Amino acid sequence: MIKLKDAKISYICGILPSKRIDNFDNIYFSDREKRKIIDISGIRNRYILNREHGETMLDLYKQAAAKVLGDLKWSTEEISGIIVVSQNHEFKMPITAALLQDELGISKKCFAYDVVLGCSAYAYGLFLAMNHISKECKKVLLFVGDPVNDFVYPKNKHSALLFSDSGSCTAIEYCQEEEASFIFETDGSGRDMIMVSDGGSRNPINIHSFDEYQEGDSVNIKACMKMKGLEVFNFVCSSIPNNIDKILQLNSLKVSDISRFYLHQANYYALVQIKRKLNIKDEQFASNINKYGNCGGVSLAILLSEEKLNLENVILSGFGVGLSICTIYLKKIHCKTALLFSKI
Repeated sequence: MIKLKDAKISYICGILPSKRIDNFDNIYFSDREKRKIIDISGIRNRYILNREHGETMLDLYKQAAAKVLGDLKWSTEEISGIIVVSQNHEFKMPITAALLQDELGISKKCFAYDVVLGCSAYAYGLFLAMNHISKECKKVLLFVGDPVNDFVYPKNKHSALLFSDSGSCTAIEYCQEEEASFIFETDGSGRDMIMVSDGGSRNPINIHSFDEYQEGDSVNIKACMKMKGLEVFNFVCSSIPNNIDKILQLNSLKVSDISRFYLHQANYYALVQIKRKLNIKDEQFASNINKYGNCGGVSLAILLSEEKLNLENVILSGFGVGLSICTIYLKKIHCKTALLFSKI
């Protein structure tokens, strides 16, 4: 377990794209298939980037940052660093963090970098940002976003009706007497449970990347996400309760001591199983998957951004592609929040 001190989350702003879609409008599946998927996942509506109007993640980041900086009355000259965590950045190069430095007018003296992570992105992002905080580096902006649907094949039953694109901006600053505990788990042997095989340096995009192939009872292409649903479900239902139990034990806590659990919103049935295994009460458990779908690495930020955060003893857990888990215990969290819908 790693403990970090003197870093405070001051603002969490989530943002959803301007385009909202109904899963029943999918033209590739029968009504019976759609109903079954919706019942298991709990997801009826999703949000995707409005590509017809040129909407990108950078637009979402800028809107969220404007809200955060305006409400906190932070000067752009005060910001020491920018971190962007995503699986799909604005360009192959340059880094999105550099674009944000310029677009937001942040001091050229700031540090800025991008990180590639999936469903554990927000939890890892908090770890990275808090690590930088000190008396000499007092304010950092963390951006986490993912246009997940860029890598989802609309004919694939295992993923087509699950994901929303989304973004976030979180302000972290120096504050004494704050404390956060982190534990991690990484298992690369499960890398093929969730994978996009083509598009990296090992398998560059080629004419065969878009050939349909049979994937169980569905079809897919190599340029899009392959997800072994049952194996992922089993991983979530076994590893996440154990991981949460471990961080509780390391902090001499019980489930009943936690005021609120915030977990990556993978799918409804998986969340129910985690809640049951840990014996978490309804009032302790936050969930919004029925409203926004699986927002990938941003789901924790979207979940938190709807809450009134003036709490003690809180658990956050991000988990998924990698396989990767990051679970956080916060002794307290008192910060402003907002959930925006893009104006593009």
